[in-house]
Amino acid sequence: MKKYGENLFQIGEVTKIAGVTRKALLVYEKKGLLTPAVKDSESGYRYYSADNITQIRAIRSLQSLGLSLKEVAAYYYDTENIDAHLQRIMELRATLDKNIQMLQVRAAKQGDMTVHKTVLPQQVCFCRRYLCGNVGDAANKLRDTYIAAAHTGKMHMALRMFTMRMSQSIDKLDLMCCIPVQDSFDGAERVDFAQTPALCIYYRGPYEDTSRAIKALMKYVKENNVETIGPFRSIYLEGPPNRGENSDDYITQIAVPIKV
Repeated sequence: MKKYGENLFQIGEVTKIAGVTRKALLVYEKKGLLTPAVKDSESGYRYYSADNITQIRAIRSLQSLGLSLKEVAAYYYDTENIDAHLQRIMELRATLDKNIQMLQVRAAKQGDMTVHKTVLPQQVCFCRRYLCGNVGDAANKLRDTYIAAAHTGKMHMALRMFTMRMSQSIDKLDLMCCIPVQDSFDGAERVDFAQTPALCIYYRGPYEDTSRAIKALMKYVKENNVETIGPFRSIYLEGPPNRGENSDDYITQIAVPIKV
């Protein structure tokens, strides 16, 4: 029988249950993040409660998001800087969301029309609208818009350019070409986009066939009575710059903002 009862756990048991090393537990204790339920003054043995194990898992969870132990301590005990800690967690969430999205992108296969939930970011774009004759013409117009946005010196290098279908007709290339720029851009071409939930398909294949994914997403929206709140977007994730002439490996995120 355990010296301190069946409801407490020795350090070796905790390492197995929580998947953490003995050294890590001692570091948590040293940092003030964990206090064993009992610490035998004679033997130095530590005994942990179920609450301790829950606390250990919470610490590990925050570490897995990218927080240092110093940041974990601040998260729990620094009540004067809540806004700063909240901002840090939101930044980590944004990074995690981006990594999830890129894994979904990498998993996209030709012909895969799986619909995903996503969040389109808040952003400012340099936008120009064109009525294009064909996909080649649309590509040229997007390139021209990109060049014009680059000349402003305000391009946002992390966000992706996209086009929006301004017509209800799938065959009409009435497109708004959108190039992300910095918030400080104040030209006539500025359009502000709010963060919004969306549905999307990660389409792998040539730009000429993206209409297949748009039709599939339209069908899903109709069959599931989803209320859309904006035009369909084609967000260009991987294309000629890094895929060269191999258009079968181009990846375009076909997305539509929705009401929730």
